[in-house]
Amino acid sequence: MDDNNLQDYELSGITPDHHLDLGDLPSGSNLFILLKNALDRLRQEQILEVQSSNPHIKGDLQSWCRLHQHTFMMALDAGNHYRYLIRKDRIHTTEQPDWGVKVPLRKGKHLDIRDWFEGRIGQVMEQAPAYIGFVPRGAVAETGIPDFRFPLNKKDHVWADNVLDLYEQAKENQWNATIDIPWDQLPELPEAMEWAVCQIMTFLAENEYSALYIPAKFMARIDPHYIEVLMYLSTLVQDESRHIEAFMKRALANGGGLQYSSTLTERSLHSLFIQEDYFKSSFLLHVLGEGTFLDLLNFIEEHAPDPVTAKIVNLAKIDEGRHVAYGIGHVRHILSRHPNMVQQLIEAAEERNEYLSEAGTGENTHLLEALAILSGGGRSPEQLKVGFARVKKLKEVMYDHRIQRMLQIGVDMSTAEKISQSHTPNFM
Repeated sequence: MDDNNLQDYELSGITPDHHLDLGDLPSGSNLFILLKNALDRLRQEQILEVQSSNPHIKGDLQSWCRLHQHTFMMALDAGNHYRYLIRKDRIHTTEQPDWGVKVPLRKGKHLDIRDWFEGRIGQVMEQAPAYIGFVPRGAVAETGIPDFRFPLNKKDHVWADNVLDLYEQAKENQWNATIDIPWDQLPELPEAMEWAVCQIMTFLAENEYSALYIPAKFMARIDPHYIEVLMYLSTLVQDESRHIEAFMKRALANGGGLQYSSTLTERSLHSLFIQEDYFKSSFLLHVLGEGTFLDLLNFIEEHAPDPVTAKIVNLAKIDEGRHVAYGIGHVRHILSRHPNMVQQLIEAAEERNEYLSEAGTGENTHLLEALAILSGGGRSPEQLKVGFARVKKLKEVMYDHRIQRMLQIGVDMSTAEKISQSHTPNFM
């Protein structure tokens, strides 16, 4: 090196911000990997000191710096090794990771999802950057990452303020349909009652197919910047698959088997499945559909003729409560920011009602008879009379509870009544 360069280095008073010791590593791809990574970890205009015992890398370092638009500042012959100063220039936009951010523990030694909202990982943007792809929020992305084009790429598209709590609850309340149901306690039931239970289980499983497929359909459209929503929805999908398993097992366990499906039910579920707007879908499925379904599960548990049926619907009811809570939280989050979007909810409910009306189908007669047998205690005329009266009361409760959920999401009473009246008679 020349004397002027040595003098500049010695007298400059420069203090490098980071040191990289390359030892006797020869020029080549591995050397430049280490150099690039070391510079990535620096902020703009910080200085990296590279130490090497290899006397032949100076020219390679200078060429690499020119190519990547960093500044090769100077070099120093330190006797048994060489030192090179490289400045990371402004043109590079690599961010600095959150070094040293320690996540506090919420419960003793437990670390849950709510504890990681520290530093940059906790900065949830209103719109996800197009260049992020699958880069975890809080990590540093290189330039040149392709645009994955996730259509649900805004916070308002998917977020709910309660999603972190719901995710933790979902993990804590997982159950196993094989070992957590007292199958050995299933008694022989009268033929009419067993048929009723099997018919109801058929209906429940059928509806849960839609509740599984619809969130799964949207998951691949959600930008990973909102990973917490995806993580929660993954538990929702698991919940629904477990419900299907449990309901179908109950239909088979006593020899009754799966029973009848209706055109109304399938058309109702199809109207949910073809909805491509996530806001409307979440409202129709989680708030109206699963909200009404939750009332149905309460009714079945109240009148369950055996401990196995009661246990199944009780566990499913806990899961469904979380699903409804997400829908309410999500829709409320959006309406609090965009009150005029309530009109979309009215349109969604009316469009679905119209779609069902076009088929000219009435109610699911097999389900209504089964619910009457279940709640009346049997198939005698007197029992059916009691049962149908209780089913009528159930519909009134469902109507009132839909209104309450409408009020929870922030709509006025007249709008709540209008939407509740237009809901499908399918109970989902």
